[in-house]
Amino acid sequence: MDWTVSEHSFEPWRITANGNKYMTGNGYMDFRGVLEEFGKEQLAAVTLAGVYDRAGEKWREPVNAPNGLYTLITSDGIKLSVLEIEPLEHTQRLDLHSAVHRRETVFGVREGGRLTLTAERFASMDQLHLLAARWTLHCTADCRIEITTGIDGAVWDINGPHLLEQQSRSAGGGLLSTAVTGELGLPVAVAEHTEFSLAEQGTVMDIDIITDMGRALRHISFDAKAGETYEWYKYAAVFTGLDAEDGTGEGSPDDWAVQTVQAAAATGYAGLLEAHRCKWAERWSRSDCVIEGDEEAQFALRYSMYQLLIIAPTKSEKVSIPARGLSGQVYKGAVFWDTEMFMLPFFLHSDPGIARNLMMYRIHTLDGARRKAAEYGYLGAFYAWESQDTGDDACTLFNVNDVFTGRPMRTYFRDKQIHISADVVHGIWQYVTFTGDDSILADGGAEVIWECARFFYSYAHYNPVKRRYELLDVTGPDEYHERVNNNAFTSAMVQETLKIALRTAERLQDKYPAVYNGLAEPYSDGPFLDEFTAMLAQLYVPQPDPDTLVIEQFDRYLQLEDVSLAELKARVIHPNEYWGGGNGLAATTRILKQADVVLMLHLFQEPVQQGSEAGQLGIL
Repeated sequence: MDWTVSEHSFEPWRITANGNKYMTGNGYMDFRGVLEEFGKEQLAAVTLAGVYDRAGEKWREPVNAPNGLYTLITSDGIKLSVLEIEPLEHTQRLDLHSAVHRRETVFGVREGGRLTLTAERFASMDQLHLLAARWTLHCTADCRIEITTGIDGAVWDINGPHLLEQQSRSAGGGLLSTAVTGELGLPVAVAEHTEFSLAEQGTVMDIDIITDMGRALRHISFDAKAGETYEWYKYAAVFTGLDAEDGTGEGSPDDWAVQTVQAAAATGYAGLLEAHRCKWAERWSRSDCVIEGDEEAQFALRYSMYQLLIIAPTKSEKVSIPARGLSGQVYKGAVFWDTEMFMLPFFLHSDPGIARNLMMYRIHTLDGARRKAAEYGYLGAFYAWESQDTGDDACTLFNVNDVFTGRPMRTYFRDKQIHISADVVHGIWQYVTFTGDDSILADGGAEVIWECARFFYSYAHYNPVKRRYELLDVTGPDEYHERVNNNAFTSAMVQETLKIALRTAERLQDKYPAVYNGLAEPYSDGPFLDEFTAMLAQLYVPQPDPDTLVIEQFDRYLQLEDVSLAELKARVIHPNEYWGGGNGLAATTRILKQADVVLMLHLFQEPVQQGSEAGQLGIL
């Protein structure tokens, strides 16, 4: 079975897509799948996990670090870049098994000669702050070669700039670029070291160092001989002020970066690559899943798992997985409920340590969820629709522009998707039940669970006529239908939250009584276990219809227009018009953006089947 993603030509229109397609990473940072001569115009980026910044009044987004692997080669004054001249041959590959990116490009040179460039690189899974690359150059005709390589400080940003006070200099036998982020003043440092073996081949080199703002480059020129192969290695390290919290040791990001590339050069590329491959082999041994008889499905599955592995928080418990991974700044680098629902199960099976990190991120961002609940006038914790480093909601109130009027459209993703708090509770409890590690409850998980339950208690409406609690004016995962009543998925998840809150109390009283007493005391004057019990007993959760066994997605969903997708598409006036919201095409129909009930049945399938006849939706 082939583990390689590859293509064998260069097409300019694929640059952006290939940046995503050929990414490498290790959970601390991801390096977009660009070619080494590319810059910010081609969206070259080293995206850092958990480092956010806001420029002016624009929305906050992840910070991209300067590119320490930048390299441009010139032959007889002609830039050997696919952006400048058409290559004779070009191949780009990504080995999923070892997470190594490789490019091989052949250019025509003087007298009909051929010059072949190969570059191999990886983001070390063994040393998370390190990037390493190996270059070779081979030509069939004599030519004058110039290599410009080092740190490119011209950083791609959507809403930047985010790196201020950029400076560069020589340091420790290599190069160093430093900056601070604009919003928090967080230091960012990138060090680079290049090892040339040209002198060993008797090659005379001219070397110049260029330092300008955040750019730190060395310029090497030499006469290349026909038939000779020239090789060199590059090492780059990235550190920020946040790394001090992870026990990096004495010093500053500048010091750590320089020391890391010096140590890398001492170890050598081969040793670093072997350690990196061993880490990846270990990961695949825990996570690989074999599909027999369908190579296309097998490859698709492994590619998907690879993407999860390069963005997972391998070390820090203060970061999670953003919606677009670490591919750049799209989606604000925000963490959504998808992490708990769709990604957490993979790590529960393959790497419980990473699963714990994902849920600890929610524990560390509890205060942000509390601030959001208070902002809307509720108790407890209302988790963010778009969560960043603090847990405060990065989602705006106007997320879509009306294509007909140009006016911003009010959406309710932030305000009404209360299921997010329940999704967080579900994730924590899944971790506890799957791994048996209930210490996460004592480490803050119980507090999160109880705060989310308090939020739902304060949000729910008690209907005295029907004598039940209802969840009104909510938006489920299906964003086409906003502000509905008694969304089945949301109600089922809230029911689960209340049950988990009660079970958590039992678990703590049994195993961690001191923790229980310390956490329970602040709730002595407010909604807590008795209120959770009462709400649980009277909470309305939509049940299967006795005749059809269909669970209605929300109140009066089946009264909406039953139209086919093809017919709805035929009503589209503008290709970019939004289908949801108050006036969207789908809002008055049964067409869904996400099938809430299907997801609910997936999560609770056996209890629903057993409980349908009794008219009760048992969950735990």
